[in-house]
Amino acid sequence: MRLVVTVFSIDEIRPDYDTVELRAENLPDLDLRALRAATDKPIILTYRGSRAPDVRRALDAGIDFVDVEWHDGVEIIAPERTVLSHHDYEGMRDVESIFAAMRARNCAYTKIAATPHNFADNERLLRLLPGTVIGMGERGLYSRILAPFLGSELVFVAGNAIAAPGQLTLERALAIYGRDGVVRASGTPSGGGAPEARTTRVFAILGNPAGHSLSPTVHNRLFREKGVPGAYTIASFEMFDEIKDAFLRGEPCGLSVTTPFKEDAFRFAENDEMGENARRARAVNTLVNVRGRIIADNTDVDGFKALLPEARSAAVLGAGATARAALVALENARIPTTVFNRTVHPGMQPLDKLATFDGDLIINTLPANVALPIPPCDTYIEAAYGGAPREVEARKRIGGIELLHAQAVRQHQLFMKVFE
Repeated sequence: MRLVVTVFSIDEIRPDYDTVELRAENLPDLDLRALRAATDKPIILTYRGSRAPDVRRALDAGIDFVDVEWHDGVEIIAPERTVLSHHDYEGMRDVESIFAAMRARNCAYTKIAATPHNFADNERLLRLLPGTVIGMGERGLYSRILAPFLGSELVFVAGNAIAAPGQLTLERALAIYGRDGVVRASGTPSGGGAPEARTTRVFAILGNPAGHSLSPTVHNRLFREKGVPGAYTIASFEMFDEIKDAFLRGEPCGLSVTTPFKEDAFRFAENDEMGENARRARAVNTLVNVRGRIIADNTDVDGFKALLPEARSAAVLGAGATARAALVALENARIPTTVFNRTVHPGMQPLDKLATFDGDLIINTLPANVALPIPPCDTYIEAAYGGAPREVEARKRIGGIELLHAQAVRQHQLFMKVFE
């Protein structure tokens, strides 16, 4: 795996970049000698359109590789120093035949970037490996993040600006893959191609949307620390059923389930090996396929349990799957609780009555974009993360990232069962 940082000017190049890609389409007066002098690391100079004379000058100036867009009859001046690319910003049209034709040109690297619209499209891309495959957009994050674990050769990440839909920043890529690269099964192939031929075990966060999730950072770090060939990616799809059959095949073999699919996961696994926390919450946030044995649980309950302070009374905001997990943890801790919700059901209070709450613990499971005044409390826990911090008068604040890490402890233990 070669980490390639995309920049748009020579000034953006940093000495710690392992490999640099400079996009040259908007730089007609590019000083090639200055570019070569800017770093002693490998450089990929990307040209789009018909600029063969520029390619020759770049190679003569000592630029390591040129990235040239594929088309029928494309001129390849130096195959051993060429990245041959194809981009489809709308879909996946003819990716198999195009990639085969590109491979036949025997260039140093063959790269295809396409736009998956569902899980099946991502699997089509991954079946093209080995080579370099990139899924673009929110739906393509599954293959974009996963491909390097399965042998994709080049990983293009953003320097100062995103160059393509769904591109990872350098910082996020390093957090996901680690600075020393990914862990693969010892003595076996890296796992590209058909799922049944892979040795790396695949896990994912399933939600809609899920592109913001920090779970790949958390779980891939844990897999690296254990030295196991696990790869954790993002499955941001419209329907739970898109990935259901693949999960039953064990590809992926583990799922962290988030909004809006926790109830779907509960119904899916209701007759399987389900933990008591999940049954009481009537929601599943963890699914594991251990060689055909389906394990389901709700580790949000474990996360809340780890974070709960001593309290004389609590308020839970919301009534969805995460709220029900909080209620199970609060019931186990014997903390009297009032539920406040926008839609009132029996046993709940309307959200606009929250100001009357005078307890010492508030757990907010509502989306981050729901604006509401929070009354003063001793401890405030917010399940969501990624939004602007709320104005809350509280002695102690616990955020969604802390909850993510707290629940991941038990979730990781369940995931590790596939390696036993």
